[in-house]
Amino acid sequence: MTIWFASGNAHKKKELAAILGGQAGRPRSLLIPADAGLEFDPEETGASFCENALLKARELHSLLEQRRPPPYTSGDPIIADDSGLCVDALDGRPGIFSARYAGPSEIREENRGVIKKLESSERNALLLGELGGNPLRTARFVCAMALFFTPDRFFVAQETLEGEIVSGPQAARGAGGFGYDPIVYIPGLGRTVAELSEDEKNTISHRAKAGKIIAAIVEACG
Repeated sequence: MTIWFASGNAHKKKELAAILGGQAGRPRSLLIPADAGLEFDPEETGASFCENALLKARELHSLLEQRRPPPYTSGDPIIADDSGLCVDALDGRPGIFSARYAGPSEIREENRGVIKKLESSERNALLLGELGGNPLRTARFVCAMALFFTPDRFFVAQETLEGEIVSGPQAARGAGGFGYDPIVYIPGLGRTVAELSEDEKNTISHRAKAGKIIAAIVEACG
């Protein structure tokens, strides 16, 4: 079975492959558009994680139907997710803008006119600076994951990983994971998400929880 993942993020592909592999009752191949030589970078215009996940799934379905790269076959399941960090003291920000946090203050390289997104470490520093010494540190990772077969047949699961934002830059820890993982602390484990092993993260993460639900639906749908 070939499953298409509407993402260009290699970290997410690796995580999802591990999650689906752990749930699989039969061999599955997980491919992203780049694996088939396709450029895929849809504009995320949804107002929620669910809307963005379905938007990406629909866009990839349309692209695959138009281009039909091997080994694509009509009806192949497509998985898309949208995820981010929601911080209570910041009224849920950065939320759906987690990967684009800083918005118009993106860095413009001098003398080249090239705009690039902030690096993860820069986004983390920006968030910690905005949060400052606020004693309210509760936050959660959120993942909405869509399983798309046709425009009229799809499923969506949304899950969370609850945690707290570390006290400051000096408290950021861990070399694993990616994104905001070094600054999200899990009280029950006494570690940040970046300090978890891959197996641990793929058991408790927001993406793991949603992925297990989606994997069970894939299995049931055959």
